[in-house]
Amino acid sequence: MVPVYNGAAYIQETLDSIFSQTYPHYELIVVDGGSTDNTMQILSEEKNRSHIKTLISEKDEGMYDALKKGFERATGDYMCYINADDRLLPWSLEKVAKKFSEGNYSIVFGDVNYINETGEIIYSYKGVNFGPRAIRRLRRVPFAQQSSFWTRSIYEEKGGIDKSYRYSADSKFLLQVCLDPKVKKGYVPLPLGEFRMHSNSISVSLTDKHQAEHDRVERELNMGGSKLEWAFYEMITKVKNAGGIYKKLTYKGTRIRKN
Repeated sequence: MVPVYNGAAYIQETLDSIFSQTYPHYELIVVDGGSTDNTMQILSEEKNRSHIKTLISEKDEGMYDALKKGFERATGDYMCYINADDRLLPWSLEKVAKKFSEGNYSIVFGDVNYINETGEIIYSYKGVNFGPRAIRRLRRVPFAQQSSFWTRSIYEEKGGIDKSYRYSADSKFLLQVCLDPKVKKGYVPLPLGEFRMHSNSISVSLTDKHQAEHDRVERELNMGGSKLEWAFYEMITKVKNAGGIYKKLTYKGTRIRKN
């Protein structure tokens, strides 16, 4: 599904990345939060509307309220969402469906490309298939939301999206899934999603608020461990992503600030 609010600048690219999937069996749900730009005009164009199964446009309580509405209307066995400025790769759904069919996975994830305002790839981040202990010590999910897909059953089992969060509800949900020792995770060693870095991106412009909510997630899920353990698992992710980290550090455009 796609949550959107005043997303006219990039929503067509996001939709095109879905329409160009090599796997055709998907249902597209778009939840608009009452946009005041021409987002709804774009969504209502026949070339787009004919591919959208469910289109909702009304004021909401934010992105996670929109996600909750959309997922409640979903009928498929597998779920994902992509923001209205991000993109899927053409092969994403095909590779994910194949991976789910190969094992009893509750969640499948891959790598992610970070792109700039014009859609050019800046650098890539490889997902890491850590177990629950490592993730608890690392204190974060070692892959990107844009490249993650999960079963309806695990979504319902974990209670779905927690709307009491404004910035980190997706991280909390993914952590709840990954910290469960019964959950089987599948990794696809390819980019499956693309995250756009631009000045209006929530993840770029609200870093401090994100961090405060992530601290709350850590407390609620009892995450943590020694600094040595954190450093060990962080080093593994950095070694695997050394090339991407170099490109990130030398990139001169909009970037995500780290505290």
